[in-house]
Amino acid sequence: MPIFRTISLYLFTIIFLGMSVIGCSTKLPEDVKPTSPKPFTYEKYEVSTGTDKNQTVFTGFLSDSTLAELAVVNIEKNSTRRLRIYAYKNGTWELTLNTSLRPQIRFVDITTIKGRDRLITYEHGRLNWFDLDSRSEQKLLNITTNYNMIDLDKVSHIDITRDLNGDGLDDLVLPDFDGFWISTQLNNGSFTDPVKLGPPEPFLDKTALDQNRSYREVGINELTALWYLSRLHQMDCNGDKRTDLVFWNEDHFDAYLQNTHGAFSADVKTFTTDVTFDSDGAYAIAFDFSGENMFALMVGFREKTKRRILHTFQDMNTDGITDMIIHTLEGRSIGNQRSTYDVHFGIQAAEGIVFAEDVGMTIKPRGTAGGLLPWGYASYWLQDFDNDGDLDFLFRDVNTKITGMARAMVGKSIAVNLELFRMENRSFPEKPTTKRKIRPALDLFETERVFFPPVLSGDVNGDRLLDLIVGKNWSEMHIFLGEQTPKVFAKKPQKVIVTMPNDERNIWLVDLNRDNKKDILIKNRSVTQQNQVTMLISK
Repeated sequence: MPIFRTISLYLFTIIFLGMSVIGCSTKLPEDVKPTSPKPFTYEKYEVSTGTDKNQTVFTGFLSDSTLAELAVVNIEKNSTRRLRIYAYKNGTWELTLNTSLRPQIRFVDITTIKGRDRLITYEHGRLNWFDLDSRSEQKLLNITTNYNMIDLDKVSHIDITRDLNGDGLDDLVLPDFDGFWISTQLNNGSFTDPVKLGPPEPFLDKTALDQNRSYREVGINELTALWYLSRLHQMDCNGDKRTDLVFWNEDHFDAYLQNTHGAFSADVKTFTTDVTFDSDGAYAIAFDFSGENMFALMVGFREKTKRRILHTFQDMNTDGITDMIIHTLEGRSIGNQRSTYDVHFGIQAAEGIVFAEDVGMTIKPRGTAGGLLPWGYASYWLQDFDNDGDLDFLFRDVNTKITGMARAMVGKSIAVNLELFRMENRSFPEKPTTKRKIRPALDLFETERVFFPPVLSGDVNGDRLLDLIVGKNWSEMHIFLGEQTPKVFAKKPQKVIVTMPNDERNIWLVDLNRDNKKDILIKNRSVTQQNQVTMLISK
């Protein structure tokens, strides 16, 4: 049935392409009177980046400039990997570099090496870094992972950079079928030889949902890389104040302890927990649904299921010890699941960290969750929004029922609900502290695009309070400025006229001038004209 297939593809898309959000904080007196927050003032810049179809855009301080450069990578018709760098000079953005990369580059990233941002490129068998002075790529590491390009006309941006050992330097982590390649950066800017740590991927030879290919055949790609990386956890396992690497391995944890030199031991230490859960990472649910009838799975004509998932590790009660967060998903439809987040407090014992079997605190959003978080359009942020030292929980959900699908298919817009929970006396309230309903206008005359309101969080005005940035419609953005009040955000938004992207992954926050304020960067692709990058740089 064509109409059912259309609905199926729509729901499958919104389940797989969302991002994520969560939170918690301390109660403020109800009689606190909000002061007018400092408005978001900005300089607006627009850069035309050519007409190439699949452009990967990112920023970095690639030179000694006070303003970050804009880098664009794409594949031309002759398969040439093209790199363009734009820099702000003489009051305008200029093309300062136009060159080709090595012919087999599959993905790119930005890594800070010895104080300067470097473009990192991966091809089968090696990682390179781009030397801006010689305008050429230099070998960084010999390393091989099973990465597949989804689109042979696109070089994707894969985030393989993170500080693994807590020394303030960027390290590298590449997922593979049988573990994770780990390479840490030394003080002189060099990297250690890669070592493979962690257990193999447990679902390699299984199929997800109604796919015909196994997870191994799909391989690591732009989408599944997020699934692989979600299996890597960081915590202090033995109380020595150093961050260790931890993986769930069937029925126990594998821990690789950090030594005094910032490296990780290849000798695995194991420990167990009395906290029960069904799987590590929400992506595992995709394999639980394998073989089920897709219509019944989407509309809920099936028995209700309940799954407890190891979500993440985070110090929720600020006692310096990592706590375990379990995410429970319950429901009949893959796109309409109820969420509960249970926190099991960590206890430092002589043999290492132990997690309490009893639940220490619970967060229960009223909205529904997609069954494949964080790729479903129910997502969360766990951040300290009001700068009071405690975490806050912000939950976003989208109606994926028939009514929500009809709104998207007919009205070409998606409604979003936001719920903020603040911690009070080391617990979360049953009801959200703050709610926002984002209802874009219906557009019955739109024939192609569906407007999905992007949601971002960051300090854009420099007052050390996180602000809420929301796309209102195709030409307007709303900023709810942060306030140190029980409601956390201003009631009325500041309106900014700017073209919104057709994919929320094409708008992000980044500090472009190192002033500790987030700037807003938007990438818009045009079918008939030049692609455009818009920057709103905070003043």
